[in-house]
Amino acid sequence: MKRVRKDSASKAAHQAAPKRQSRRDVLIKTGGLLAAGAFGAVPLRGWAADPVNIGALYPTTGSMAQIGVGCVAAAKLAVDMVNEAGGIKSLGGAKLNLIISDVQSDTTVTRTETDRLITGNKLSAIHGCYASALTLIASEVAERAKVPLITGSSSDQLNKGRTYTFTPFARASQFARAQLQMSKLVSDTPKVAVIFENTAFGTSTSNGLKELAPSEGVEIVMFEPYSAGFTDASPLINKVKSSGANALFSVSYLNDLILIVRTVKQFGLNVSINGGSGGFVIPDFYKNVGKLADGLQGVAHWNHDVSDDAQKVNAEFKKRTGEFLFEYAGGLIAQTFMLADALERAGSADPQKVREALSTLDVSSGFAAMAPGGKVKIGPDGKNIYGHPVGVQWQNGDLASVFPKEDARAPLMKT
Repeated sequence: MKRVRKDSASKAAHQAAPKRQSRRDVLIKTGGLLAAGAFGAVPLRGWAADPVNIGALYPTTGSMAQIGVGCVAAAKLAVDMVNEAGGIKSLGGAKLNLIISDVQSDTTVTRTETDRLITGNKLSAIHGCYASALTLIASEVAERAKVPLITGSSSDQLNKGRTYTFTPFARASQFARAQLQMSKLVSDTPKVAVIFENTAFGTSTSNGLKELAPSEGVEIVMFEPYSAGFTDASPLINKVKSSGANALFSVSYLNDLILIVRTVKQFGLNVSINGGSGGFVIPDFYKNVGKLADGLQGVAHWNHDVSDDAQKVNAEFKKRTGEFLFEYAGGLIAQTFMLADALERAGSADPQKVREALSTLDVSSGFAAMAPGGKVKIGPDGKNIYGHPVGVQWQNGDLASVFPKEDARAPLMKT
């Protein structure tokens, strides 16, 4: 029998034995997570993936605080929903981490807070800021920092010269067309007085009304700006009365709109009112004017009755806050799920890759598709190619979708 040399046998045994992993190899495979064991450092089991930071810029103090606080409540609900469903699965179940910043209803503060939020945190994306005037500034800062921003703000300026800004809902110019079309629900020959606050929101929306009115067969008999935050609407409503208008379009945020509606009623002016979006579509409007609101019309980029999923999140929001889920707050819940979709497809928390994924967003089901029409697909300019507003009406303390026919969830209340 042939003898096996000892050194050859040892060599064969060494080759057959499993290769011992170096500490460096283990670190790479486990993301750098090690625990002390009997034989030195060993990988941890069940370690949590790093959270994904999402910035939230909202006015929780100042003149827009009522709305900003509601937006923050909705943002927290949305993050809870995503995290409870397993987080971002392509990132090992990473949870969303909401980092909130108060922009104080102020343009200067918005600029500094947006910069502070981005430089002080490793963000994947941002959403905010409710008012278009604030969002335009935040968007400028985010563009320079190359951090994607997704927003329900309606100004068409947000889609000009920007590559990191995404607007999945209706634009201000679309709101204008919807308002004009709705004026024919109450008169075959609408004569409209347009009053608007002198801000980015007011100017862009009112200009859209003025430009589109002739093609919609609507006569504008008055076109008047006013200073946002005014305290006496009497001179303005006197002009409306003298104009011969049978319809009034007020492009205003909450406090101004409350004052305008009360003044119209005090004057006994028999005119149909379409409050547009802004302050008209939030619960506090009805709280302040009560039954005076019933029958008044408006437009919104989102309403709590647009889909079954919208009604589900509305029910949960009501449990938490006691109020129905208003337009901007509902939209930002959908936006959070759009961000989650982008993160899943990107497989990365890197803001550049998230931007790329947002630019190809295309959803038609689930919470991310909670929009009028039930579809969101981002085009080359950052807009949703299916985006359009829904016409709403106050009916017995609730806001019901009544226009267009395919989006209506309740018949129009005659007043």
